[in-house]
Amino acid sequence: MLDLSYKAKIRLYYPGKIALKSTVKLENKQVHYLINVMRKKIDDSILVFNSVNGEFLAKISEIYKKKIIIDIIKKTRDVKFENDIWLLFAPIKKSPTEYIVQKATELGVSKIIPVITERTITKNLNLKRMQDIAIESSEQCERITIPEVCAVKKLKDLITNWNNERIIFFCDETMRKNKTKKIDFQNLSTKPFGAILVGPEGGFSTNEINYLKEKRFIRLIDLGPRILRADTAVIAALSLWHFFNGDIKKYS
Repeated sequence: MLDLSYKAKIRLYYPGKIALKSTVKLENKQVHYLINVMRKKIDDSILVFNSVNGEFLAKISEIYKKKIIIDIIKKTRDVKFENDIWLLFAPIKKSPTEYIVQKATELGVSKIIPVITERTITKNLNLKRMQDIAIESSEQCERITIPEVCAVKKLKDLITNWNNERIIFFCDETMRKNKTKKIDFQNLSTKPFGAILVGPEGGFSTNEINYLKEKRFIRLIDLGPRILRADTAVIAALSLWHFFNGDIKKYS
């Protein structure tokens, strides 16, 4: 007998329909993970989820070489509204870029858009790998939704077609040099949606900074007195946004 009070520690994303008293077929790397890595057996419990149907407790009913059948037996969580914050970032080296995707997912972003700037060095990205990292991070951090990983866009193309209702918070490290008046998220917006823009190694060019400053939907943000790596800036900016407008504010 499966103990329904037991909270399964393994969570897997399943893109297809999940419904009570139905079965789901797991394949490919999920089979390898459950059998060879986690050593799961018949009647062991796991959680499966997606952003349409929610999260469910399931038990393994059949194990084959290339597939596993699980029975859906109990709904554990409904899909709930999450703050709609996007991340726009200039890709950097492989490992830091993957780290950015991982941490941005953990910090609740709903969309990730790689942006090509004048100083962007890394322009060829494995978007499939980035989406896989987003899925794995959502499994680990108990998110039900999966952030969308978008195709790479040039900065000016992105800004030209931007929806003016969604404020972009532009992390501008030149503010401290120019002694510009400090601005924070609290005074800028109380909307539960927005976007964070983080530049490449070496920052944005002067032309790009001037171009961004001209846009009414862009707000300049200073992340403090130190020069931050791009991956650190992403974490700092998203954490601040959540403190004033997002998840952390709800629990404070």
